[in-house]
Amino acid sequence: MTLNKIWIIAESEEGKAAGHTLELVTKARELATTVECVYAGKDGDALAADLGAHGATTLHVVDVGDVLPGPALGAAIAAAVEAHQPDLVIASQSYDGRDALAALSARLGATVLTNGTALTVDGDTVKVGTAIFGGNTLVDTAFSGAKPYLAGIRPKSFVAESSGGGAAAVASLAGGDLGRAAEAKVL
Repeated sequence: MTLNKIWIIAESEEGKAAGHTLELVTKARELATTVECVYAGKDGDALAADLGAHGATTLHVVDVGDVLPGPALGAAIAAAVEAHQPDLVIASQSYDGRDALAALSARLGATVLTNGTALTVDGDTVKVGTAIFGGNTLVDTAFSGAKPYLAGIRPKSFVAESSGGGAAAVASLAGGDLGRAAEAKVL
């Protein structure tokens, strides 16, 4: 069984989709009917071709202005969850990815599983695999409770492979209420 929809928190490097983002999109297309990305920035059109080629159908762009992207993405995704209903939100274990998942977890009251190296769906169960004890033991942790589930995955956990798809559709996603986090600015 597959999930209906997975959202990937997308990041860029030098104006292109980051390698770790493409890895996550590739894995997500194995697990879900629909894969969409959420990106903080103004150059979403530059990422749409790469993301679509790897399996994303839509790129939701959030204009975060000069605030920190992680908390802004967390607020925007939290505000959009009810309307879009992703089953799983995945981010890379980068600074922005961790910040976005933390903000989203706090806003939704949802558990986030981090430092994952594997991601599986078995029936209705979503599991994140993690190496513990210095990598000597591998464990799987299953989500329970309400969706969306939140997972942080380490870069290089999956191989990025093109599916040959066309560019992802680019759509604007409204930002959420940042509260006091709006006071932190990127210099």
